[in-house]
This record gives sequence, structure tokens and C-alpha cells, in this order.
Amino acid sequence: MTELFRRLRYLLNRRRFDRELAADMEVHREMAGTGGVRFGNPLRLREEAREAWGWTWVDRLSQDLRYAARMIRRSPGFTVSAVLMLGLGIGVNVAAFGFFNLMVLRPLPVRDPGTLLRFMRSAPGNFSDNLPYPAVAFYRQNSKTLSAVLALSVGRLAMEGDDRQVNAHFVTANFMTELGATARLGGLLDPVRDEAPGADPVVVLTYGFWQRHFGSDPSVVGKTIRLNDKPATVVGIASREFSGLDLGSPDLWAPITQRPYFLGGDINALADGGFSVEMWGRIQPGLTPKIVEDELRSLAAVLHAQHPKDIWDKETMPSEPGGYVTTGLMRGRLVPLLALVSTLVLLILAVACGNLGSLLLARGVAREREMAIRVAAGAGRGRLIRQLFTESLVLALLGSVAGLALGYVVLRGLMVWTGVPAWLDPTPDWRVIVVAIGLGFAASILFGLTPALQVARQRHRAGRVRQILIGAQVAASCVLLVVAGLLVRALDHAASTSPGFEYQQVISIDPGISNYSPGAARVYLDALENRLRNLPGVVAVSLASNPPLGNRWSVMKAEIGGRAVDVHTNHIDPPFFETMRIPLLRGRNLARGDTRAIIVSESLAQLQWPGEDPLGRSFKMGVDSAGAEIRPTVVGVSGSARLLSPEDPDAVEIYQLADQSLLPSMVMLVRTSAPPEGIVPMVGSIAKTVDAKVFPVVELMKVSFQRRLATAEYGAVAVSLLGVLALGLACLGIVGLVAYAVSQRTKEIGIRMALGAKSGDVLTVVLRQFSLPVVVGLVVGVAGAAALSQILRRQLYGISSLDPITYVAAIGLFVVTVAVAAVLPARRALRVDPVRALRWD
Repeated sequence: MTELFRRLRYLLNRRRFDRELAADMEVHREMAGTGGVRFGNPLRLREEAREAWGWTWVDRLSQDLRYAARMIRRSPGFTVSAVLMLGLGIGVNVAAFGFFNLMVLRPLPVRDPGTLLRFMRSAPGNFSDNLPYPAVAFYRQNSKTLSAVLALSVGRLAMEGDDRQVNAHFVTANFMTELGATARLGGLLDPVRDEAPGADPVVVLTYGFWQRHFGSDPSVVGKTIRLNDKPATVVGIASREFSGLDLGSPDLWAPITQRPYFLGGDINALADGGFSVEMWGRIQPGLTPKIVEDELRSLAAVLHAQHPKDIWDKETMPSEPGGYVTTGLMRGRLVPLLALVSTLVLLILAVACGNLGSLLLARGVAREREMAIRVAAGAGRGRLIRQLFTESLVLALLGSVAGLALGYVVLRGLMVWTGVPAWLDPTPDWRVIVVAIGLGFAASILFGLTPALQVARQRHRAGRVRQILIGAQVAASCVLLVVAGLLVRALDHAASTSPGFEYQQVISIDPGISNYSPGAARVYLDALENRLRNLPGVVAVSLASNPPLGNRWSVMKAEIGGRAVDVHTNHIDPPFFETMRIPLLRGRNLARGDTRAIIVSESLAQLQWPGEDPLGRSFKMGVDSAGAEIRPTVVGVSGSARLLSPEDPDAVEIYQLADQSLLPSMVMLVRTSAPPEGIVPMVGSIAKTVDAKVFPVVELMKVSFQRRLATAEYGAVAVSLLGVLALGLACLGIVGLVAYAVSQRTKEIGIRMALGAKSGDVLTVVLRQFSLPVVVGLVVGVAGAAALSQILRRQLYGISSLDPITYVAAIGLFVVTVAVAAVLPARRALRVDPVRALRWD
């Protein structure tokens, strides 16, 4: 401890210690001189004293940094080029990590996000991420481990004076205050006032909706607006920063207890006439999620005893962190995509580092005289390596700063382009800053250490390192171009081919009758179907619980062939296959009364019964309330259809006849013989005239298809931009290396030309040294692209991950571009004056 204290004391006061040491040594030198004793070298003695005190590395680091700063200032062109190149490499990585940080790591801007849990319901053979509202109310009333319970249900409302429907979030009245929301104007939802029996209907508008629809008029607070022809009072405008708990973009918030007022239904019903909600809870201090889940499991058992038909047997309430944008399911789907994006952006950084390494090696030639003088002055190899590496670290730090700025600009642009909610703030936080600095440090090792070793050993003229750098750049660029080509080809194929059904002339109608009883829903749907069939041009009408390309889906986990498979289930009526033009390949269609029959897709039949006849077979689809297995019989095989996602090659489907209880949630599908745009207004009008209390959502299915392709389109464009950037960086690096090679072989070129060498021979001599690393880089790049494209298999709809057209086109584009980039500086060799070249020193 005493030694440490002494060293710290010297560190803080080393300038004073140095002055005192110099004075003491001067006194001793004078005393030694008067006595005829040789004192020795004062500088060396002072250096030995500093070594004894310690912390000399601080002075050396300070000296190295000052020298590096001077050298960088003396070469502004080199510095700007290096920082821009490195900033590009780090910037794309910062943008990619910044997006991951926003989606997964950074908590939502709400109060105490770490104490929020999101709950699902699970039981053997059953799972749902929504709960019946009465169950949520029961847990809210009886839970002792949760300090607050929050719920949300989404609905669409027709607003007077607005052509489009508004997106309403019905929430528990404590939702906004519990999350720390503030009001821009007026007030927020109040649990005491707004959940009381007979409370007046109220809404809180989002800041964006207030600006768009009301022109930021402050007088709207306190006014009455009409939603679904029902009056409601605007009590406030939420602040711009309030996000809620998901990426949804509501137009307004209303108390969940008033949902039946606007949309109908029974708030106390667990099944028919009720509705489901998302549930969050705030955990009590000092407790763990496991304790909360155990309590909710026991409460679910109590609720099951009271309502055995509606609450599952052995129902549990698994939880996950609730204060983040993405749920656990979304994170699982993001993992392959994030792995792919991380690999691609790191390849950009590798190309940039390769360019900088080559630039530093070439710069070492200009510093030969400096290195020779420093060696003659006694500098060791380690000292030179440390100084050169320090210069690389300074460049990396500057590149990190440039990368942070570029990454922010790119991420902000991507958010605007893709329509991400404005409350997501892409401003770098400590995680992004640490990643940027870490990438800069890693880059300094990649592009700085090897050139420093080569220069210090006076081997920077050797070509092996340059060839390795060229090969690495070529390989990385080739991977990016091939992957971009695969995505573009797959997107084009998906847009021009059928996903297994014909969607171009289909209209989907969501009547919004979830509050109806099954009997009332049957009456409404029959009347609507009869009216629609009489429209000119309508050739088929059917129902489906999960319409193709919609936002609904039902997935059942099944083990087939020793692996887990997601089976998409759909409840339909018999005309569904005619409406969607999905062929029945074997067997028969479903018929009225087929409660124990199913139709499976050809893809599922081939997985479950390869080489066998599936007709008459049974398929396990869970267990009933008594614990008995549900095994319906296969009566038909349909063509494979990617109903949920057009680019999913692994889609397998099961179709069942819809029972009465599902009718209130069914969607009607209408096929026309001509382009359907002309009858969409008529369809919506008919749906409303059948029952004036409904507010149907009518959409062209081809619009849904384009929306599904939008994500793939964003990915293809982003990866294509990365490929072009990598190609540009690689070309810049090759241009610089060829120009350097010409300058280094000027005398040789002059001799060859003086002896009568032809232009083609001279170009061949200059470019031959780059042919091997380019070829090796192409081979490695193609192999890497083939391996990486396996991650893309789900996105490569309709093409193989080894698509020969893509590989040939990408390699051809790269070879032509690189050849042009290499020939341009190589032509300098043809302009060399042989007489001057022979005098080259």
C-alpha cells in the first residue's frame, strides 16, 4: 500500500519531482566536481530515477500521441482519406448495431421499464400471447406480487370527418400514468374517473394524430368527437415522447372498460362476446419473475375451477421482460437476420481495413528516411512498432467519431424510410459509443499492426502482405455482391410468381363483428354473402379465420420426422379453395358437418407421410379439455400455399371447417372476374348497409401482398447498397495498389520499353502480380457466399441459395469493375519516358 501511494504521489506531482530531481542532481554534480569525482551522464541518471519512481509509460504514451498528432497534421490528404474510409466501415456497423440496440437492448422510454413483465398463457397443447379481459381483471384484483396490472386491446373506429379508420388502443385507465406519460395539453386517463360504472366516454389523442387531423388546434381539448357514431370527450393530448409498450402507432387511447361502448360485446365474457387483451404487470420490489409466475399459476387454477370451459386445464402464465420493443418470439425470429446483417456489415469494415492497411504500407515508403534516422539514433524495433501503432490508434479514434456521426445519419434515414415510429430515438447511447470505440480499436489492430510490423522490419516493399489484403477485400466484396444478387433475384421472383394461390383479384372484408354472438354473426355473414354474390363480376365468396397475407395467424407446434415444425392452421368454409384458387390434388373438399376432418397441404403430407397415401390418416392436433388426443382424419390434400408469408419455403398448412363459435371473428374473401378496384367502395357500402352498426375494413389482397414484400424489399436494397459500397472500396484499394506498383517499377518499365516491349506486355507485367490474389479472393468469396446464403434460405423464395445466374452475374460485375479500376492507373506505365526511367534513382 505504501509503494502504491508513493507511485500515485509521483504520478500526480511528477513535474515538481522532476524539477526537484534536476536541482538535486545539479548540486551533487557541483559537489562531485570540486572533489575530483566524475558524476556521470545527468540525462541517463534522471531517466533511471524516473524508472525507479514508475509511471514512465504515461510520459511515453503522451510523447507518442503528440508525435502521432503531428504526423497526421502534416499529411492532411492521407488523414482525410483514412478517416473517411474507416468512418464508412465503422458507420455501417454502428447503424446496424444502433438498430439492434433500439429493437432489443434499449428499454422503452417509460417509467421503470426493468420492473415490467409481459405475460402469456400456456397449457399442454395450447399457447396464446393474449388473455381474456375478465381473466386479466381477476389477476389484477387478486395478485399480491404485482403492484400494477396493465392491459391493451387494439380496435379500429370510424371517426366523423375522417375518411380512414382511426387506430384506437383501449387500455386500462392506469396505463398512461403507470408508464410515466405526461400530457401535452389537458389531462390523461384517470383510473378513478374513467373506470367508474357509468363513466362518461373519454379519449386521449396522440401528439401525431392531433397534429395531422386537428392541425395542432389546442381548443380540441374538452370538445366532443364522434367515433363509430358515438360521442366521446377529448380530455387531453399526450406528449410527443410517450410510446406505449409496442411499435403500434395508435391515434388515440380510450379506457378499456369503454370498448363495448364503441365496438359492442360483453366485457365480462370469457368466450363468446368477449375480447382478448395483451397483459403487462409491474413486479413488486424484491420479488423475482418466478415468484410472480407461481402466484399467477395458482390464480389460474382458481379461475379454471370457476370456468372450466374457458380457462385451460393446468394453465400457466409465463412472462418475459415487458419494457422492450421486441418480444421473446420476435427476438427468436430476429436472430438469423441479425447474424446475417452482422456478418455483412463486418465485411464492409474488413474491406475498409484492407484498404487502410495497403495505404499505410505504401506510406511507409515515404517514411523510409525517417525510420532510418530513428534507428540510427538508437530507436529499437519495438519503439518503432509502438509509435506506428499509436498513429493507427489515433486514426481509429478519429474514424470512430466519424463512424458515430455517419451511423446516426444512416439509422435516422432508415427509420424515416421504413416508417418506424418517431418516438424511437436513434441518438447513440453508451452501448453504441462503446461499440464504435471497440470497432475502432479492433480496426486499428487489423489495419495498423501488420503494416507497423512490416515497416519496422523494413519489409514494407514486400508484396505478400499486399496480396493477402487484396484477396481479403475481393472475398468480402464478392460475398456482399452475391448475397445482394440473391436477395434481388428472390424479390423479383416473389413479386412475379404465385405464392400457391391467386391473390390479384381477391378482396378481404373484416366486418368487425367480434362482439356478435355466433348466431347473430351467422345471420349477418349469410346476408352479406348473398348481397355480395349478386354483385356483377363476383365469382366466389368464402370465409377464413386467418385470411391469406393478413395479420392473423395460428401456429401449431408438431414434431415431424424428428424435428419441430410450425404448422399453420386455418378454419374455413368449403368455398375457400375455389375463392383462393388453391387446387385440391387428392381426396375431397370439406363439407358441412365435417367436424373431425381436415385437409392438409401437399408439403405437410410429404413431410408426415413420405411416399405414402395420406388420405384416411389421422393427425394429432393437441388434446381436449378432458386430456384426450384430438386426431382428425385427412380427407383431402391441397396444393402448398404460403398463406402467411410469400417467401416462406417451409410453410405447411392444415385446413379445418370453422365451427359456430368462430363466426364472429371470421373474414370474408371475395373473388372477382375483373380487377377488383372498381367494386371495393360497393363492397364496403354493402357490408355497412347489412348492419349500420358495423365498421368493416375492406382491403385488396394484392395490397397486402405488396406490404408483405416490403420487408424483403428493404433488405434487398440495404444489402445491395452494402455490396456497391464494398465494390467501391475494393476498387479504390486496387487503384491505389496498382498506382503504387507502377511507381515502384518505373525503372523496370522504362528498361522494358527501351528494349521494345509492347503496350500489352507492359500492362501484363504490371497487373500479373494482382491476378493470383484476385482469383483466390473470388474463390473464397464464392464459398463464403454459398455458406452465408444458407441463413437466407427462408428469404430466397423461388430460387436456390446456389442460383447460378446470381453467382455468374455478381462475379462478372466484380471482375469487369475491378479490371477497369486496375487498368486506369496501370496505363500510367505506358506514358513512362524510357530515358527518364533509366535515370530513376
